Amino acid sequence: MKQKNQILYQKVFDALKSDIINGKYEVGSFFPTENELEVRFAVSKITVRKALDLLVEGGYLHRQSGMGTKVISNQPINVFNKAKTFTKILKDHGVDVQTAVVYIGKSKDITINEKFDVDNIYEIHRVYQLDGIASIFVKHYFPLTKSEFLPEKGTNQFSFYSFLVKQGFEIFNMEDAFCAGKTPKQLSKILPKVSDVILNRTRSAYTEMGQLVEYTMSYYDSGTTPYLIDYQV
Repeated sequence: MKQKNQILYQKVFDALKSDIINGKYEVGSFFPTENELEVRFAVSKITVRKALDLLVEGGYLHRQSGMGTKVISNQPINVFNKAKTFTKILKDHGVDVQTAVVYIGKSKDITINEKFDVDNIYEIHRVYQLDGIASIFVKHYFPLTKSEFLPEKGTNQFSFYSFLVKQGFEIFNMEDAFCAGKTPKQLSKILPKVSDVILNRTRSAYTEMGQLVEYTMSYYDSGTTPYLIDYQV
């Protein structure tokens, strides 16, 4: 019976997490009550409470005594650690952050394509402006399974990890590698005011089965701002 209850609350958690990530419940809105969720899923209050506990631990919900439960994030990245994203830290420091998709297409980079176990590898490029200055250039590589979810060029409302969820991928772990070096000439065309030294972060993300579903190269202008990491402990 105990094992059955564990499976039930995990199923409720998975369903509610999917609803949050896919925008059914907006950030800042109140989440359904325990009674409402009991009726929806036809489960006990204990099962609902355990599922909600997981959502709180994952950083999706915040309980307010006497006020109810609010949605505080819809980003899939929450489940991996308690660290704020670099973009969130910059915004907290008063930096105006604007981003835009500047390129979408099938990857022609054979070296990168061979890192994946499947074909049909695509890439999305984005440029981040910090206080009006182009300072970060990002290239995402990934297996495309559902082309209808590709963003439009120029869009500034794009979450790569929500996009991966819509592609059917659930990330289990990530690896980040950092290095610094001389700024490539071609990068100066994308980031016109870039300094001579660039910080490069390479991220690889995998499913629970070990399938590579993301290979991202990010270039940060070290002269604009340091790379900040803020851990919640």
